[in-house]
Amino acid sequence: MAMEIGLNLFSVFKELNEDYFGTLEHVAEMGYKNLELLTVNFSTGERYTDAFSLPVIKQKLKDLGLNAFSAHEGVAPGSSIMDADWDRIVEENAALGCQSIVFPMAFISGREDTLQTAEHLNQIGKKCKEAGLSFYYHNHAHEFRRVGETSLFELLAENTDPALVKFELDLVWVMRGGFDPLALLEKLGSRCDMIHQKDLGQHVNPVTIFPSSPQESDLDTMKIYTEIVKPNDFVNLGTGIVNFQETYQKLHQLGYVRYAIVENEGQLGNKFTSIANDLKMMEKYVQGV
Repeated sequence: MAMEIGLNLFSVFKELNEDYFGTLEHVAEMGYKNLELLTVNFSTGERYTDAFSLPVIKQKLKDLGLNAFSAHEGVAPGSSIMDADWDRIVEENAALGCQSIVFPMAFISGREDTLQTAEHLNQIGKKCKEAGLSFYYHNHAHEFRRVGETSLFELLAENTDPALVKFELDLVWVMRGGFDPLALLEKLGSRCDMIHQKDLGQHVNPVTIFPSSPQESDLDTMKIYTEIVKPNDFVNLGTGIVNFQETYQKLHQLGYVRYAIVENEGQLGNKFTSIANDLKMMEKYVQGV
C-alpha cells in the first residue's frame, strides 16, 4: 500500500479562521492534495458548515483538487464527549466525502474516566461505522500517564473495540509521553493506519512532561498544555530532533500506514512558508522525491 501525504488544517487554523477558502487555495497551490479538515472556527466557535453550505464547501474542495479524507471533531475542555451532536457530525462529514472522523483529544486523567471515555468512543465508532466511516482517536502526551502497571493509552486501546475505534498516532506526542512511537505503532498494527508528523526543537528534552514514573494524581492534565508545553517547542519538519530517515524506513517496512499527515504547531515565521517546506520534507521521505 502506497503511503500518501496529508495536511491537518490545524497547521493553519489562524489563517483558516480569517479566510477559509483563501487558505484552502494557498494549501492547494503549494501542492498538498489530501486534507484532514478542521470543522470549527476556533475564533468564533462556529462550524464552517454554518458559515458556508455543505455543497459550496464540497465544490470548492473539488475545484481545488483537494481530497478531504478525514476530519477532526472534538469537544471543548470540560464538555462530555457525548455532548456533541454526533448525528450531525457524521452526516456532514459523510456528505463532504470524508472517509474518517478523528476525535482529537479526551481530557482523561485516571482509570475511571478513561474507561468511560473508551465506552463513549465505542458508541461514536458504531455510529460512524453504520454511516460507512472509520473512527479514530488521536493522542497527545497525557494519555501516557501511568495508572499502576499500565498507561491511560493502553487502557483506551484495550477497552475499545478494534472494529469500531482505530488510532491516529501523533508520533511526537507519543515521544513526549515517554513511549517509543515506532514500537507503539508496530504494536497497534493496522489499527493505526494514519499518523501525525511534527518535529520537536533541538532545545527540548523530549521526555520532560513525565520525567519519572507518572501516576494519575501527579499532574493536572490542562497544566501539561498550558505550563509545561511551550509554543516554541515545535519546529518545522527536519529542523528538530525527529529522525526522519529511521521513522520513514520503519513506516515503509510496516506497510500499513495509509496517510502521513503534517501537523505543524510551530510558531516561527509565516505558516504557509512553513507548511510548504514541510511538504518538501515529507515528499523526500514518503515518496522518495
